[in-house]
Amino acid sequence: MTKKRLTAYLTLTFVSLLWGIASPVIKYTLNYIPPYSFLFWRFLFTSIIFLPFFVYFFLRQPIKDKDWPWLIFLGFLSTPLNLILLFIGYEKTTSMDGVLISSTAPIFITLGGALFLKEKVTKIERIGLVVATVGSITTISQPIFEGSLFKGNLVGNLFVFISVLAWVLYILLAKKKVFKYNPVIPTAIGFFVGLITIIPFVLFFEKSFPNYQLLITNYSNALPGILYMVIFSSVIAYTLYLYGLSLIEASEATLFAYLQPVFAAPIALIWLGEKITLPFIIGAIIITLGVLMSEFKPKISH
Repeated sequence: MTKKRLTAYLTLTFVSLLWGIASPVIKYTLNYIPPYSFLFWRFLFTSIIFLPFFVYFFLRQPIKDKDWPWLIFLGFLSTPLNLILLFIGYEKTTSMDGVLISSTAPIFITLGGALFLKEKVTKIERIGLVVATVGSITTISQPIFEGSLFKGNLVGNLFVFISVLAWVLYILLAKKKVFKYNPVIPTAIGFFVGLITIIPFVLFFEKSFPNYQLLITNYSNALPGILYMVIFSSVIAYTLYLYGLSLIEASEATLFAYLQPVFAAPIALIWLGEKITLPFIIGAIIITLGVLMSEFKPKISH
């Protein structure tokens, strides 16, 4: 294994740890702060942190005029669109359902590569993709099996799944469009776009603009979660993810998403008191089986 590949593996494993922990952190923090206010503070603080670094790297490597529309569009996909859908989903579902659904992104990245980028997929991989997709549907729709049709977790699961699709589209487009720049550049743009995007949502859905005094008084229980999402899940994880993604193939880098439920589950069980249901177990087993089948070709080709 080359030093470059080892660096990518260690980097992406650490990112999976940060994003795995983020799942129960989001769920816990949403007990104390509405999702749009949560995202506003996350985007604001993250943008402030990123601003000097963005200016530094921008002065060293100015963005070409033709790249601005793409960077803004990709930033919208990766940050406000993805995270707004994700946070709405987490407000209505469990962190374990959310992180399991989020971890299926590599499946749909492979599927998207085959459908839109004309990447070759073997027969066993196609079967694996179908099986994993069935597992995803099982996990998303488990509230139906529990007698909660179109209520509670089902709506949340659907929002999380749509956020996955936004992330998949970002990954499929990002590899060719953003890696000519330092990872700080596209990451910072994503949060700048997120900050601008979230303001009308806050004003429309929450009827008031978040203020700092309210954050300190009423949201004191939410502040640790916001700071975790700003420092670890945003600044560190997003930048490291793009760095790791620049070192190896996108299809391989995305496989590290499967580690997120491993890190999230113990925290959700112990800290949040969430329970593992039978449909969750069935969905997880089917997804795992599909993943093993869809990754069969790379394993036998080395």
